[in-house]
Amino acid sequence: MAVGSPVGRAARPRHALTAEALGRRILGGELRPGVTLPNSNVLARQFALSRPALREAIKLLAGKGLVECSPRRGTVVRPSADWNRLDSDVLAWAAGEMPDAAFVRDLFELRRMIEPEAASLAASRGDPAQLAAIGGALAVMASAGTDTEASIAADVAFHQAILLATGNRFLAAFAPAIATTLAIAFDVQRRGVPGHEHFVPRHRAIAEAIGGGDGALARGAMQTLLQTSEADALAGLTLRDARAAMPAGEG
Repeated sequence: MAVGSPVGRAARPRHALTAEALGRRILGGELRPGVTLPNSNVLARQFALSRPALREAIKLLAGKGLVECSPRRGTVVRPSADWNRLDSDVLAWAAGEMPDAAFVRDLFELRRMIEPEAASLAASRGDPAQLAAIGGALAVMASAGTDTEASIAADVAFHQAILLATGNRFLAAFAPAIATTLAIAFDVQRRGVPGHEHFVPRHRAIAEAIGGGDGALARGAMQTLLQTSEADALAGLTLRDARAAMPAGEG
């Protein structure tokens, strides 16, 4: 699955697909802040939608902070500072088919602010069921082998389980956004540098520290993982760019 590609796309409502198409144009810079979208008649024809369905699409975008509607100006793209960048859709649309290095660095900067402390909290607060969820995700990751999709899904589940094990309701609510950022980063990392064998051992070090109730060790293990993972993701982007620059038929 390409980064940012929705699952079950064909089964999604037309208004959701239209919101995605417009959202990608906004996040990609084609529709810049302050720009007024074409009127509803034009958009309805362009996307072959009914007027009510188009209104639903615009409501989705407005709910994510991307546009605002006014009787005088119509539907206007909001300033980028107003965009809900932690919304799962907005994150995926911003990444596009493959994120750039700046996007990856921002993701890992966010993760470094949150996940080491989350691991430390999980070590002191996680209950048996939550610790079992962390261990279970690790086991799936270890058994995934060369199955990239299964490895990514298990990795996301591992990090989500740690957030939930903190016992902090706000961190738990943050889990969907973290899951999207992780899926984006992991896709780059796994596909760009698939041969690395440190994924499972570094995750196991975190799980063992959390299971042993050692918050400082869990924090440090998570910091080490993030440092390595960012380097892998950036290496994956470099490899992607090198392949793209090759003449047709090479590589």
